[in-house]
Amino acid sequence: MKFLKENWSAILTIVFLIVVGILLLVNPAKYSMIIINVAGVLLAVIGIVDVIKYFRQQPEIAAKGSGFYSGAIMITAGVLCLFGGKWFTEVFPILAVLYGVFQILIGYRKLQGMVDALRMHHKLWWLKAIGAGISILFGFIITLNPGMKLISIWIFTGITLIIEGAFDAAAMILQFRHSKEAA
Repeated sequence: MKFLKENWSAILTIVFLIVVGILLLVNPAKYSMIIINVAGVLLAVIGIVDVIKYFRQQPEIAAKGSGFYSGAIMITAGVLCLFGGKWFTEVFPILAVLYGVFQILIGYRKLQGMVDALRMHHKLWWLKAIGAGISILFGFIITLNPGMKLISIWIFTGITLIIEGAFDAAAMILQFRHSKEAA
């Protein structure tokens, strides 16, 4: 139970990656618009929560953050996904490049986690290295092939999400088992 409490965010992310990946493999044309709409709702809700938090804070505290700004951006992105989903398919090659760059950045973040683990002499540092390598590799493949057909990009994205989710789940479980054995 402690494991679930400490890792609920990572577990939700893993489940999300795998479910979205499976949906994109099953029927990319159908589920891509559903995923865009769900993302729109989530972005809008997160944005609204950010704006509400901003106005509930003391002005001096709110001024130090960017709650209103980030909330407005999230709401805008959500509205665009919900009501302008058609434009998404038209500009998808550009968005695919941005997604690929985002994957590369995630990979670099994972790479830092690997370097941190290695510097702290953690035995399972190599798990983070593999995770970083997967993210960076898939990011470059997507970024360098923006001319792929839309369906091909969705299918490839689905496969990458499933692989990343499965690997992240395996790495989390191995790290948990290793930490229990070390204790």
